Amino acid sequence: MVEGIVKKIMTTGIVKYAKAYDVPANEVQIKVTNNPNGTVVYTMCKQFKEVEQVSFLQIMDKKMDLFQYEALASPVMKQSLEIYAKETNDDVQNVCSFIMQVQNNIGIAFYNGYKNGKNISLAKYLSEIGM
Repeated sequence: MVEGIVKKIMTTGIVKYAKAYDVPANEVQIKVTNNPNGTVVYTMCKQFKEVEQVSFLQIMDKKMDLFQYEALASPVMKQSLEIYAKETNDDVQNVCSFIMQVQNNIGIAFYNGYKNGKNISLAKYLSEIGM
């Protein structure tokens, strides 16, 4: 159930911005970085180059978050960045993840600086964190 919701939200954002950037969906990524105030920052990327910072509502393509999906997603994404930073012995400010469409699935790639450290499918990722 959680996987389906997350997949739908992220696919919606990727497809929306692919149309806006006039590129195929596989060339658009959602970059997630740590925000020291306790949340995360979402940045839309085209071919892994930052284009614009966006809100979770913009990714969902909604005016309101009636089901409070952002309240669930942001802490999980922040925790994921912290876990990866700990695994790589680095500061969480140096870590990011990219959420992207891979064929008809959603994948996540964690980076430590410019080093690609971990690529994982959404389903496997959610399983690893117990969701």
